[in-house]
Amino acid sequence: MQNSMNNSSEERLLAIGRLGSPHGVQGFLRVQSYSGETAHFADLGEVVLGREGDRRIARVEESRLTGPEVLLRLSGCTAPEEARIWTGWEILVPRSQAAPLGPGEYYIADLEGCELVLAGKTVGSVEAVLEGGESPLLEIRRTAARSVLVPFRKEFIGTVDIAGRRIELLVDWILE
Repeated sequence: MQNSMNNSSEERLLAIGRLGSPHGVQGFLRVQSYSGETAHFADLGEVVLGREGDRRIARVEESRLTGPEVLLRLSGCTAPEEARIWTGWEILVPRSQAAPLGPGEYYIADLEGCELVLAGKTVGSVEAVLEGGESPLLEIRRTAARSVLVPFRKEFIGTVDIAGRRIELLVDWILE
């Protein structure tokens, strides 16, 4: 495994899943697919593994799709003890290796940088997308010194226009 890659390559990467616990005695790891799709895991070769700001390049030696479950074996992992160190690491790949999008779909990463618009007026921009309990949370930068969190739910968010880099906010009170 190698250490981090340069920032320009890293910006184009999407998180497609998280490595889980070891499976069997040959060094395979269970994978939690973020999209629910699994077919794109079968073609993975070199990936970036990420955790807490650390990035490592890894080679996928073998992948197995067993119904809804994905199993991966990384280079150098031939036993559960060797594989266990990667539990919890995210799998990052270029957009071309992520699950294909259907009509009207977008990657969560595409929300970052979008303007938040209320009644035609820009009220902030999406700084980050955070994990939330029931739904992701949009971290909205209102001013240089102030951010608010907006749940990414139909009660608060209307039309999402990725091409136009705009997200419609339906209610104003949530910004307070």
